[in-house]
Amino acid sequence: MADFYNLKTLIDAGRAPLRDWPVRYPNYQAIGYLCSYVPEELIHAAGYTPVRVRGTTAALSQVDAHLQSFACALCRSTLDQALVGDLSFLTGMVFAHTCDAMQAQADLWRMNTPPAHFVDIVMQPANLGTPSASSYLVSELHRFRERLATFAGRPIDEEHLVASIALYDETRELLAKLQAVRDKIDTATFFAVLDAAQVMPREIFNPILRASLSAPGTTEDPRERSTPTGPRLFLAGALLDEPRLLELIKEVGAQVSGDDLCSGSRHFLDRVGSDADALAALAAYFLRRPPCPAKLAPSHQHGQYLLELVRRARADGVVFVLEKFCEPHAFDYALIRPILDQAGVPYLLLEMEQTPSLEALRTRLQAFVEIL
Repeated sequence: MADFYNLKTLIDAGRAPLRDWPVRYPNYQAIGYLCSYVPEELIHAAGYTPVRVRGTTAALSQVDAHLQSFACALCRSTLDQALVGDLSFLTGMVFAHTCDAMQAQADLWRMNTPPAHFVDIVMQPANLGTPSASSYLVSELHRFRERLATFAGRPIDEEHLVASIALYDETRELLAKLQAVRDKIDTATFFAVLDAAQVMPREIFNPILRASLSAPGTTEDPRERSTPTGPRLFLAGALLDEPRLLELIKEVGAQVSGDDLCSGSRHFLDRVGSDADALAALAAYFLRRPPCPAKLAPSHQHGQYLLELVRRARADGVVFVLEKFCEPHAFDYALIRPILDQAGVPYLLLEMEQTPSLEALRTRLQAFVEIL
């Protein structure tokens, strides 16, 4: 069991507005990223703190002049945050090529940020199962390493990269321990801790989580302590940038027993591990981990994999959290549905917009929970 009062620091960090980051961590320099296919360890080894930039439900004011309304909320919201100055503390931004919208986002970022701002896009292979995928990715990581080192003004040596990999692997190990007791943790608390891991310097995050996991106590706020008894839901999809959805799930009497979200548990799966060649270890990690729908891994059957996760979490149903206009995840949903139907697993699709109707979400969740 973990201690709530130790976790409170992480919860606050996970929920804090990103524009407050330089006030919270004045001794660190941040480079932003949008996707978990960005090699955070290389950014850290260069002397920067990788900070995941997420979408918000705030009203957009400038992005319409740069990006079409049918782009996903993540691209539109993050670019708007940059245009209005909320992300001016970032030293740079790193993208991963996962879809056409993200590729365009990288170009728009270059065009609308100062020349001194570091912008790069890591071109991970689309087909992770080709014989050349490993050598290609090692070469691409080497290119990114050299360009980042030039920007930083110092080489990224093997010693620093190995240390960064060890630090980030420690985070993954700690969160695996938290995952093991997630049934005893309030859902909003659990996801706030995962959010904190994606924005806090890991040198600060890891000791706090380690102390919390080793301390006796409870992970729940004593003022809100309750034992969840309702249907167990499994969340699947890309990002969970609408935290009020978790509140709605609790309000309708359900609980979240597991997830396969790229801003959630999927981001922290597996470990890079140690290897004689750190770049080769990083490349192997990206190629073997369960891919998101933007990548093809012929040996990975996402529907069967998701079904296994759902069964392991003892979930009664699946809720797909789909960003509107996110084509990779929309295509993936169509392929997964027949597998869940055949297995008799109920599911619900929630299409999330920039400013979703909470009442509509509540109505659909309530109906789904009543069916379960």
